[in-house]
Amino acid sequence: MSVQRTTRTFLSRRGLTLGASLMAVALVAACDSSPTDPNDNGHVDAARVEIHTRGAASALLAVWTDGAGWADASGNPITELPNPIDVEGEGLLPMQTRGRNASLTVRFFMPDGSQVPMSTVSRDDVTRERQCSEYEARYAPTDTNTQVIAWPNMRHPDSPNGPFQFARQGNGNLVAVFHCDHIHFYPDEVAGTVGIQFLLWHIDHADEVTDPINIRVEEGPEPARFELQTRGAASAMLGVWDAWNGWRDASGQPITSIPAPRDVEGEGLRPLVAGGGNASLTVRYFAPGGEQVPFSTVSREADAPRERTCSTISGRYAVAGGATNAIAWPPQAHPNGVTGDDQFAPRADNSLVPVFHCDHIHIYPEAVGEVDLYLVAWDGSAAVAQTDPITFQVTGGQ
Repeated sequence: MSVQRTTRTFLSRRGLTLGASLMAVALVAACDSSPTDPNDNGHVDAARVEIHTRGAASALLAVWTDGAGWADASGNPITELPNPIDVEGEGLLPMQTRGRNASLTVRFFMPDGSQVPMSTVSRDDVTRERQCSEYEARYAPTDTNTQVIAWPNMRHPDSPNGPFQFARQGNGNLVAVFHCDHIHFYPDEVAGTVGIQFLLWHIDHADEVTDPINIRVEEGPEPARFELQTRGAASAMLGVWDAWNGWRDASGQPITSIPAPRDVEGEGLRPLVAGGGNASLTVRYFAPGGEQVPFSTVSREADAPRERTCSTISGRYAVAGGATNAIAWPPQAHPNGVTGDDQFAPRADNSLVPVFHCDHIHIYPEAVGEVDLYLVAWDGSAAVAQTDPITFQVTGGQ
C-alpha cells in the first residue's frame, strides 16, 4: 500500500514507544520502512478518524482530521468527546463513576478516503481475548496513571503471552477494553477528565495516532445494593451486594459464599443441614442513589396455604442455572391457593413449603451439596434487579 505521510504524522508516531511493562501502549516509528519514502509499504497513514456509538442511536460523536484536529458531527471544533453511552430509549448518556461503559466503533480512513479494514478473526471461549486482523483500533490516555477510567491495559491473567486487551477497575474487575474494530471506556471510581489518543494499531505498535481529546466521567450515584440479614435472635448481616463491589460481609470483606445462614437462638449462626430447618432471611433492596425500595406483605389469606399479596416490588431469590436438588425448588403456585402466585416450592417428600414471603425468604435444605443463588427484586412478573450469585452449602451433619 503506497501512501504519502506528512511530517506531523511521522513526528507524532515517534512520541511513544511500546514498553515491556503492562502499562505500555505506545508508538514506534519502525515497521521495516523509511519515514521519507513515499512508496513505503510498511505503514498505513490515517487522514481521518471517526468515533461512533455502538447502541441504538449509532451516533457519530466525533471526527479527527489530520492537520485540523477534532470536530463534532456538524463540523464544529471540539476538545471533549460528547456523551458516549448509547442506551436504547434513553439516548446518549454521560459516563459516571462506577457506571456503564462506553462502547465505541473507531474507523480509520486513509488519505484516498478508503477505510482501513479491521475485524475480529477469532475469540477465545475462556479468556475472551481476541485475535484481530492486521490492523485494529486502540487508545492510550495522556495520563497513564489515570483513575478516571480502567487503566493500564494488560494481558489476561490466564494468557501470559496474550494481547494487551484488558484492564482492571478499582474494584478488581477485569474488563476488556480493546475489541479489534471497537473499544470500551470503563469508568472507574474517580470523577474527572483525561485526554485520549486513538491509535491505529499494527501488530505491536501504532501506525497513526490522533491528537488528544478529553473524555469526562461524572460523579455517579451510589450503586444499587442488596442486603441479606437473618431473622432470628442474632439478626446478623450475612452479606451486602452492590453493583460495584460485589458480595461483601458485614465488615466489608469480599465473600463468595454464606456458610451459616440459619439463626438459631442459643446456638448462633448454623449451617444448612440436609432435611433440617430452613434459613429465614430478610431481603432489602436499595435503588441506585441509595433509596430503599419497600418490600412488604399487603395481605395474607387467613386459611392454608396462607398465600401473600406483596407490595409492588418484593424480595425473592433464583437458582443459577435454574435447577438444583440441594434446596426445595423450583417455585410454583399452591394447588389450593387463590392468587396462583408461585410462592412455594416442593421438598423431597413432595410437600410444598413457602419460600417467598414478600420482605423475606426461606431456604429449605434438601440434599448435601451447594447451590448458587441470586437475590432478586421482583415486580410480580420479572426481576427488576438482581445480585451476582452467592454460594450456599448444604451439609450432612448437625
